[in-house]
Amino acid sequence: MLSGMTGFGRSQLRYNKIHLTLQMASVNHRFFEVVFHMPENLICLEEKIKHYLHKRLKRGRIIFNLSVSGNISGKVSLDKELAKEYFQAIRTLRKELSFTEGISLPQLSAMPGVLSLAESRLPEELIWPKIEKLLTAACDNLCGMRFAEGRAIEKDVLARLDKINTKLLFIKRKIPVVIARKCKRLENNGVSSEEVNAAIRNCDISEEVTRLAFHLKSFAAKIKNNRKCPPLGKELDFVTQEMQREANTMGAKAQDVYLSAAVIEIKSQIEKIREQIQNAE
Repeated sequence: MLSGMTGFGRSQLRYNKIHLTLQMASVNHRFFEVVFHMPENLICLEEKIKHYLHKRLKRGRIIFNLSVSGNISGKVSLDKELAKEYFQAIRTLRKELSFTEGISLPQLSAMPGVLSLAESRLPEELIWPKIEKLLTAACDNLCGMRFAEGRAIEKDVLARLDKINTKLLFIKRKIPVVIARKCKRLENNGVSSEEVNAAIRNCDISEEVTRLAFHLKSFAAKIKNNRKCPPLGKELDFVTQEMQREANTMGAKAQDVYLSAAVIEIKSQIEKIREQIQNAE
């Protein structure tokens, strides 16, 4: 079973007097990447979170958004030296400009850096189990959406493989007819047997048909036997490139309008398969 790379997960949890809300969204990406949006006092948990996510998600760009609200006690700090420097500077400026107004305590305390509130640090050993619980719930939701997308991709891809196999069967039956007709035409024109054999080699696409049939069978088997859901996106994308290469060679060598039309349809289906597989993990 395939897994997609698009999903969304959300979970909430209360711990003491604070409320934790986690939202995660994943989108297509060639590699695994996590973009964090979380409070500064929890940045120390980024590596743990990334390690947890990578165990469950192998590819995709993950937007990790954790918010914390509620009664988080903090400590007010006063920078006395800075306040004195502000006061002295204002006194000096007042004398130089002949101002009579003074400065009040509220004005002085409002100066940048004089008063600051530092959020209390949440102990890692206490908060991590709560974050892990949030992660598990959000990941379950997100993975559920990714698996649903994977099932849709798998259904579409297998249907297109059937269409290609149907066209390939038509081509297999048509090749001997095309070769026989070409041989007869060349012989009637008095062409030597060596030239006839060379012409047959140039238009015979039997080898390409065989290789393409093998890739189709291998592709379908990898999807159907993928029960543990390991990431297959990159591998299947490589197989589609090989399929496209064989189809391009068939199109270049086919010297019959019906064969060419069948090959064009095959190439179209392979391109659509590749577009779908690029959405798979």
